[in-house]
Amino acid sequence: MMERVFIAPDRRIWFVRVRPEVRRTEADTHVTLELMTDYECRVVSCLREEWEVAAPDFPALLARSVASGASHNVTPPGGTPVFRPE
Repeated sequence: MMERVFIAPDRRIWFVRVRPEVRRTEADTHVTLELMTDYECRVVSCLREEWEVAAPDFPALLARSVASGASHNVTPPGGTPVFRPE
């Protein structure tokens, strides 16, 4: 599993890894990425060709991402809300 790191314009360090789950019908063309920082976990689906390049467009992927579990109304582990420092 490939993992990458990038620093966002707000200076937060994001770890990006491929999730093993992807829609069955999209497994050949898409990957699902998990973007994690100390206080936040986000998920985005993208075309494999967007991810499998030397320098993915991390800001664009982050901009399209949603909070992990958002589409399923899942509470983060521990049931506590995610803290976002200003």
